[in-house]
Amino acid sequence: MEKLVYILLLITSQNLVGQSGNVLYGERNLESTASSLFFDKFGIIYPAYTISDSALKENNFSLSDWYSENKDQFISISKKYNCSFSSYSIENCNILNDSISSNFTKDVNKRSDFFQSVTFLIHGYRKSYISKNGDISSVQGFVNLKDSISKIKQNNTLYIEVYWDAMYDCCFSANSQNNKHLFQLFEEAQINATFTGNSLKKIVTSIKKSNIIFFSHSLGARVVVYSLLNIDNKINITPSNQQITICMIAPAISGNLITDFYYQRNSTVEFNKNDNYKLIIVYNENDFALRKKDDKFLLFGPGPYKYGNTSLGCNHNYSIPILEICFKVKYVNSSLKTFDVSSIGKQHHLENYCGSIEFESILKSIYQ
Repeated sequence: MEKLVYILLLITSQNLVGQSGNVLYGERNLESTASSLFFDKFGIIYPAYTISDSALKENNFSLSDWYSENKDQFISISKKYNCSFSSYSIENCNILNDSISSNFTKDVNKRSDFFQSVTFLIHGYRKSYISKNGDISSVQGFVNLKDSISKIKQNNTLYIEVYWDAMYDCCFSANSQNNKHLFQLFEEAQINATFTGNSLKKIVTSIKKSNIIFFSHSLGARVVVYSLLNIDNKINITPSNQQITICMIAPAISGNLITDFYYQRNSTVEFNKNDNYKLIIVYNENDFALRKKDDKFLLFGPGPYKYGNTSLGCNHNYSIPILEICFKVKYVNSSLKTFDVSSIGKQHHLENYCGSIEFESILKSIYQ
């Protein structure tokens, strides 16, 4: 079923090509973002090279397409990553992507010796890299999350901020046609999340630090599950680090992505006996974005199943108890903790979750 949904979403994305919602990172400050990862909509990693966002837009918001149209620059970028190419090809593009990935993980492994852990931060849907229309950017969202963590725990961790093409457009309102457009962008963002997660997996599995932590918000949970589980391909290597803590805040996914695939891994760890994954779900039954309802009365809208399943994060149809029962019966040697933060009301923004009175308990479950 998951593969069928993926195919349907891929078809949908082809119909949506040309919409203005893609998020681009070609013009970021290279010096200040060296410890961050940036992915295009197909999960291709941005190189340490300035690329005009307008040029990327002209090339289907795709690094691969831009490389194809700018062969000389592709060859020049490849040399930076010790790839000796005389021409562009899809195969060479994939080799370059693997080399960028390898370069990044080597740097992380070298630097991580000075830290207790490596922590990945992954944003959700409809996040612009710069502030727009009064919305908080993905950058500021990560600042707020790290500030909240530091108030509870002076944590000696190496942060890796993961930026991906989660789409952006303004804004949810009483206009049903505009909202429909945003829901369609959400469908496209799900595909981008899948590509990003599969690409991120290659990096995560190469990190040697024994303690790795993931914080995801909203659709970022889909990036996480695809980076840690083998949903599409059972033979891919999955992480074998001693402890991997996964904190999904308001996960905009179905519970089935976990219940059906949690032990679908290729690891040296006997995870069915002593699991190295520790899962934490933070949910809110009133979250208007996950319920896909209006933010006033929670009455109008398509609901959690249409335009992509977001039922887990809002505990729709008892998704959380079903998950808990599954762990007690099917994944008996794995750790699952769930936290109900419905007290924050209809809010969906990451800062609202981090500002909840429950967040201290959530962090203590991670760091103690």
